[in-house]
Amino acid sequence: MFKKNKKKEIKDKLGAPSEKENKQIRQDAVNSILEKGVDFTITIQNKNIFHKINLIPSERKFIIYPIKMGALLKISKILLDLDTDKLAGAMKKNDEEINFMDLGAKNIVENKDKLIKMIAYGIVNSENEPSKKLIRFLNENLTTKEGLKLTTLIIQQMDVSPFLASLVSVKGMNLLQTKKEVTTPGE
Repeated sequence: MFKKNKKKEIKDKLGAPSEKENKQIRQDAVNSILEKGVDFTITIQNKNIFHKINLIPSERKFIIYPIKMGALLKISKILLDLDTDKLAGAMKKNDEEINFMDLGAKNIVENKDKLIKMIAYGIVNSENEPSKKLIRFLNENLTTKEGLKLTTLIIQQMDVSPFLASLVSVKGMNLLQTKKEVTTPGE
């Protein structure tokens, strides 16, 4: 019982999605499978006078489409470069007290720019470098909750299983082949 409460406490501290958000994530996954774009809105944090008098919108809407191969390559390189070993190790330790402020601060310093760049590649969905204007907008306006939702959405839109299946197909392997049972002599 203690471990379940501890895990729930960790999820709460990390800002895990609520049941409503999980339902939306599942719907987004269905849209991803159907190759529809998924809408996402980022609210502008530092509003100026033009935002306040509604001359310019106070939020920006993006559509995340299934990720193309060029963007998939760039995002994959960034994901492989993320330094999350300390965070993963801390999540596995159930009996030790974890200082999430220190751990979180170190990970933000080490990975914030990489995460923002990965999200930008997912938004532009191209092998081309995302614009500095988009990266600056994300850096100034993206909250941690929005970052988590966008990262989850982009990972879903990456859907690497067809890519892996095509690699298997190229190699001539049978995807439906089952393991042969090993029998020992004398049975």
